[in-house]
Amino acid sequence: MISRRTLMTAAAAMPLMPAMARAQDNPFNRLLTGAGVPEQAVVGYAAIAFRKPGEIAARTEVGGMAVDGLRAGRILRLDSPMRIASISKLVTAIGFMRLHEQGRIGLDDDVSELLKFTLRHPLFPDVAITPRMLLSHTSGLRNGPSYPVGLGRELKEALTPGGLQWDDGAWFGPADQPPGQWFAYADVNFAIIAQLIERMTGERFDLYMTRWLFKPLGLECGFNWSGVSRQFRNYGAALYRKAPSDDGPWDARGPWVAQLDAEIPPEPQIALTRAPEGVGMGPDDYEGGNGFVFSPQGGLRASARDLEVIARLIAGGGQVDTIRILKPETQALMATPVWTFDPAAPNGDAYGGAILSYGLGLQILTDSGGDSLFPGCAGWIGHPGDAYGLVSGLWVQPSTGRGFVYLVNGTAAPLESLHGRSKFTAVEETIATAMATA
Repeated sequence: MISRRTLMTAAAAMPLMPAMARAQDNPFNRLLTGAGVPEQAVVGYAAIAFRKPGEIAARTEVGGMAVDGLRAGRILRLDSPMRIASISKLVTAIGFMRLHEQGRIGLDDDVSELLKFTLRHPLFPDVAITPRMLLSHTSGLRNGPSYPVGLGRELKEALTPGGLQWDDGAWFGPADQPPGQWFAYADVNFAIIAQLIERMTGERFDLYMTRWLFKPLGLECGFNWSGVSRQFRNYGAALYRKAPSDDGPWDARGPWVAQLDAEIPPEPQIALTRAPEGVGMGPDDYEGGNGFVFSPQGGLRASARDLEVIARLIAGGGQVDTIRILKPETQALMATPVWTFDPAAPNGDAYGGAILSYGLGLQILTDSGGDSLFPGCAGWIGHPGDAYGLVSGLWVQPSTGRGFVYLVNGTAAPLESLHGRSKFTAVEETIATAMATA
């Protein structure tokens, strides 16, 4: 089995390029300083590219700090776990599709029966909300003003009239954006997917994902640090901005300000968001009913090495070496577009233009401007992520089995000011272009 540990050992044995040849015109050398543009500087980066699922990495790049500061400073490693943001959705979708593959749920089933509460868009009460809609962000759901729902409350408090977090129905879109017809990217979709997993398996979401996916592949990752060993927590990376929050004020020439995971909980503690009723509660007090608790939408702590194995799984049609996780047809179904942006008759907000085609937990790049991450990217599949200063990506070319992953744990300016030729940041375009051609 080509597990995470096997890949680490193989990479360590690779002959190093001569230092001069490696340094010559390497774009990674300029990322930490921004090449003289402070707004484009990053704290650290880790990236891995491979040419075929069964081969060792074709290129690895890592630099900068996992934790910044003279006292707590720690160098970033390829196996430094960090909060990877929305790539978590892709991983959650893999967990769900295993259950679909087993016949436990259909993609066009009404999810209300499994959830044990009626989930309906209040403006479209006769339209059933289905797993296909949730996985493709076409359900009509939005992140409400009181997002998320914390430990101590059930998810239905946000999604049923009269609930404590109903927010006057603001968790649902307007009348001209009906379920099944309009793409609107929303984290709440994957909280529901996680809750469906718990209902089908009778197992806590984070434990299910560890038992069924992470351990068989030899991964050292987990949702909200669940299951991550002390050794790898000691390698963990914080996320940074040059601002106290996303709202600023930003100062590209100022210090890096930690946003998340500057202090990582000791093993076996898990980071959780709690509702007022959940103060003092821990993961063992969770009795189900709230798919947000373990952050399936963005809270996976994983390293570039972990993501490399997930990318190889996708590139291998649901298999890594001898370990079969999904059938090839299931993997192909995930990569089949459910929604594609129609500029003639707009049918979605397209995440500012960065998402133009989406399958089941997977983005499909079209190379049509906004999603032109790197030259010739049409047909590549995977997922991006951005939150708390992090930008990340996992991308695979199914036709060749090639792929790459990257993690950047801090950006010096608002992401919208860092766009390059596409709606991705210039930093991501630089990394992706280099790794796609490795």
